[in-house]
Amino acid sequence: MEEKKVLIDRVGEKHSEYVEEMKSQEDFFFDQIENIQKAMEEKEAEFDELLQEERAKFEKLLQEERAKFEKLLQEERAKARHCDGGSGTTENRRLRKEQAQHFINCHVVVEEFKAERDELIKAHEKKKVELQKELDAALTALIEKHRPDTFQASSS
Repeated sequence: MEEKKVLIDRVGEKHSEYVEEMKSQEDFFFDQIENIQKAMEEKEAEFDELLQEERAKFEKLLQEERAKFEKLLQEERAKARHCDGGSGTTENRRLRKEQAQHFINCHVVVEEFKAERDELIKAHEKKKVELQKELDAALTALIEKHRPDTFQASSS
């Protein structure tokens, strides 16, 4: 009977040791997951900051290109307005007048350009949103894959 009691005590002690070891492993893994999540958040913050910087650079470049385009367009319109239509043959005058009118009325081309540019920007933004969603889903799946099961100690 005494041997049985000693055996039960030892089993109880071992069980307590195993429960404690499992708890410390669980804490360790949860700490690791938390560290990984913090590192991911930091990297995402860095990425967002870099993305904002690149977006600002892109917007500045786009504004500069728009300004150049508008200036060139205005110069061409001014040339067309000041074009000498009085010299040369009737056909040449008519052609110059048509060309001048084309440059003066090319705001249609500019509007088409702006519309196409806006469509490209929207498509690019949509792709970025889709890529971000894919990344979020993949990261969530990765976290779920490596999440340790919680230890359930038997209460018997």
